[in-house]
Amino acid sequence: MNRQQTAIVKHAQIIALLDEGLSSRVIAQRLAVSHTTVQKWIHRHEETGNLLDAERRPRPRITSRAQDEAIQQAVRDDPFTNAVSIREQLQLDVNTQTVRQRLREGGLRHSIPARKKRLSEEHQAARLAYARQYVDKG
Repeated sequence: MNRQQTAIVKHAQIIALLDEGLSSRVIAQRLAVSHTTVQKWIHRHEETGNLLDAERRPRPRITSRAQDEAIQQAVRDDPFTNAVSIREQLQLDVNTQTVRQRLREGGLRHSIPARKKRLSEEHQAARLAYARQYVDKG
């Protein structure tokens, strides 16, 4: 049995023991649950006649449809980008996992380039200057 089925059985046991005339405190002791849990299910059964958990609302979305489209368009424009750079580029105040989730929802995945992008002349000069600092030290 899964968790939901086990919970329904427990709720039914509470109601069955109540119908036998036991108090809510005795029911709680027998089933190893709290007294407040027993009372909650007794009241819910009296009000609705239902033993199921109440339906829960999902967490509200943190991004708008326009932001979702912008995230997906960023990957279409540059398939070798990543979630961190998309988030920074679009200035989104969300977790990178959210960006990845929006990409998956759109059926998109990031690609890893077969070869890295070449270093710019500025980066090459900076790396060379750094290396020259340590040539004689090592």
